[in-house]
Amino acid sequence: MIAARKHAWELLLYCAILVLGTGLFIHMDAYESFMVFSRSHEGWELDEMAMMLPAVLICLVIFSLNRMRELRRRARLLEESRRQLAVVHEELRALADSKEEFLTTACHELKSPLVGIVDALQLIELTRDPVERQELVGLAEASARRLGVLVENVLEYSRQDSLGPARNRFSPEALLESVREIAAPLTLNQGVALCVDLDRDVPGAVLGAENALRLIALNLVGNAMKHTEAGEVRVGLEYRTEPEALVLTVADSGSGIAAEDLPTIFEPFRQGAYGNPPKVSGLGIGLSIVKRSVEFNRGTISVESSLGRGSRFIVTLPVESLPQE
Repeated sequence: MIAARKHAWELLLYCAILVLGTGLFIHMDAYESFMVFSRSHEGWELDEMAMMLPAVLICLVIFSLNRMRELRRRARLLEESRRQLAVVHEELRALADSKEEFLTTACHELKSPLVGIVDALQLIELTRDPVERQELVGLAEASARRLGVLVENVLEYSRQDSLGPARNRFSPEALLESVREIAAPLTLNQGVALCVDLDRDVPGAVLGAENALRLIALNLVGNAMKHTEAGEVRVGLEYRTEPEALVLTVADSGSGIAAEDLPTIFEPFRQGAYGNPPKVSGLGIGLSIVKRSVEFNRGTISVESSLGRGSRFIVTLPVESLPQE
């Protein structure tokens, strides 16, 4: 814009010189003197040269206009680039702030299950009741499993997968049971029931991404627990034949998600999309991990939710049914 304004002043200067020069020539009778001089020197062909002057001036004006148009175009491009750089800078700044907050939260979250393990082991040393000791051992194991999930979340988010999805033979029923065992301690003091449903059509053995499916299920269940004050979290697993796939559903009766926030819930470090703040803190990368894992394993994910009416996540991952051994 500044360059275009500068060139406009340059064009006005040319016009002013032309007008003032013409006026000066008229005032000094320069044209009459030129005519007398040219007639006395006809061999120089000064008349023909004078007739070329308007054409030269017109070319100069056209050149100036084209130059001004080009400068305006470049100014628009520079302004657009400046705006884009400003947007990128703001996004990078926000991401840096979010990552700093994430590191702080991650340290706290990783510390919680460690404290649970240490406390359980200390109580085991103090009690002689076999039943209590067994319960404390179970609590320590549950805290250790939760710690493992949190560490796996961080590793999964930062990992660069280059060898393709890992597929192995596994039992969907055993996988669903492991999800229930790991997630069950989260419901102890929350007043939320965890219900697990395995459809009878699910094969006994399949070939697929077992670890990814378990991580996806645990993140979705943990996310549902954070935002459910009372009621239940229901986990379901079904089998689809064409094409072959396992369909995981995780539904809760929690606070729900506003419609305008649905497009951003899978972005990293997002924790504020729900109607009410979570009663259990989290790393803020759970849903981001879910989205990345689903896409990496060539699956699909969708969500149905509204404020005050809970949420329902539906994940589809391709598998191949295998005969029972």
